[in-house]
Amino acid sequence: MIGRKMLAALVGAAVLSAAALPASAGNDQVKSVPFVEVDKVVAAGQFTKVYDPSVGETEQWYYNDHTLVQDRKTGTWHVYAITHAEPANPLDEKSFGHATAPTPNGPWTKQPPALVADPAAGESHIWAPYVLYDAGTYYMFYAGGTADHTAYRMHLATSTDLVHWSRDPANPLFTDGFDGRDPMVHRVGDQWVMYYTANSTPAGGNHIVAYRTSTDLRTWSERRTAFQHPQTGTFGGPTESPFVVQRGSDWYLFVCCDGGYEVTKVYQSKDPLSFTVDQLAGTIPAHAAEVVQDGGNWWVTGAGWGKGGLYVAPLDFDAIQVTKGRVVSTRYYRATLQHAPRTALTKLEVDPSGRGRYQPALDSSSRSTAPYLAVGNFGATDTAGPAARVESRRDRLRLQGIRFNDEPVTADWSFTFGTRTFDSRLRWNVHRTTTAPVWEVALNVDSALPDQGDPGGFGRSGDVAGLPAWSMATGPGLSVVTAYRAGSAWSADNHWYDASNGAVAWQPLWQPGGRALPPGSYEGGTYRFGFSATERDTAFAEELAAGLN
Repeated sequence: MIGRKMLAALVGAAVLSAAALPASAGNDQVKSVPFVEVDKVVAAGQFTKVYDPSVGETEQWYYNDHTLVQDRKTGTWHVYAITHAEPANPLDEKSFGHATAPTPNGPWTKQPPALVADPAAGESHIWAPYVLYDAGTYYMFYAGGTADHTAYRMHLATSTDLVHWSRDPANPLFTDGFDGRDPMVHRVGDQWVMYYTANSTPAGGNHIVAYRTSTDLRTWSERRTAFQHPQTGTFGGPTESPFVVQRGSDWYLFVCCDGGYEVTKVYQSKDPLSFTVDQLAGTIPAHAAEVVQDGGNWWVTGAGWGKGGLYVAPLDFDAIQVTKGRVVSTRYYRATLQHAPRTALTKLEVDPSGRGRYQPALDSSSRSTAPYLAVGNFGATDTAGPAARVESRRDRLRLQGIRFNDEPVTADWSFTFGTRTFDSRLRWNVHRTTTAPVWEVALNVDSALPDQGDPGGFGRSGDVAGLPAWSMATGPGLSVVTAYRAGSAWSADNHWYDASNGAVAWQPLWQPGGRALPPGSYEGGTYRFGFSATERDTAFAEELAAGLN
């Protein structure tokens, strides 16, 4: 992880990164070099499901953004959360679920809803509660949704017993967009700081963690920016559910969902009001993570659409993480393939001239180049974990038994490396029924280039039916082409362009509402990666696809 101390001695071997490799292979031979990196990171232990909001209901319900707080008098823990019947319907989330327990690990007892959206208060729906205690009063901050996403209302309700809540006459505390929401409040010095997700402009722009300050928890300053992500857009992004924790002289910012629905990134800083993307200190496999202390123990939580409730895991701020993979290179390209603790083609640098003067082609700015599942909802709900088995030869690599969180699904991902191009083949293995219907089965290709195209044109954004003969990421002086072998995937539903990140997801399965994926093996497609020094080089793309077919 960037900014964390390397501990190479712990593995008894030299640490080799892609940057340490020679700039040129010197001939047409493929070189494959293993690497091991050991870092101290913020990491979660095993997540355990501790509460199911479906108890007492006739259908499945979910928890999403949530907050945990301990009663100062009785010691009882309370959780409040967005809740709704499956499937996800965020604009109809009109109540906060409530449960109580003696510890964060339960057992949790369902209570009546804590708060219900009030149209008279300007609330079409309510999202993301956060509760804190100060001077005998509990303060619940939350987003009051409106039809105007550029002016979401930050609201406050108060209580003295954590059961009965009253809206504050100061509402709305302020308005912000796009979907200014997910508040979290921390004491910093002599003032309160509210962190929340927003965008650099009310109508969109860069995803940011905004903050405002207050001395009375009701009157808030103009907003400032604590963290800005390079990704742009509206709605959900990589700065959702911000949560800030102090530990010693260090501050940690937890934000979702950068790289997938259940991906929380952790950033470390000495300044609680300033975090940057190069301060990455860990990755937590959870959605809408919250951090709590119970005695001397740290815990991290998770929830979300299709997850069936609340999950808790121990949190370690000084975990040792071993990253393993291989760097495969020729004079034309250099690919960094990681197989633990997650599986991904994390970086690809190319030189179509064959002089070994590489430039970035693929990166990890979004979901990396990797397989993913969408279970119970669209998006990368379940990303690729470690490979159970790795078989490597100089020009071949097989990564087998890749896990996807708690889903009973694995993938086998193999590569064949040539001098100028390389091929990738993906196979999915469904061992049992998935936890919810599957909305996507996909291979994401994450480029470092500004434009996306296929045989249907360029400037692509959003969904396009079917799997094309090729897709291209392109910019001045470079085209990176992914060609598809026709019929090599068991189905060919859709491909989706993430224009703000220069990525395309190849989706053999894509279906709103999802569909069952019975146990068995499914071919996910064979793809060829190639590179040209010409922008929008469609002739090269057609040639590459013809060679694969």
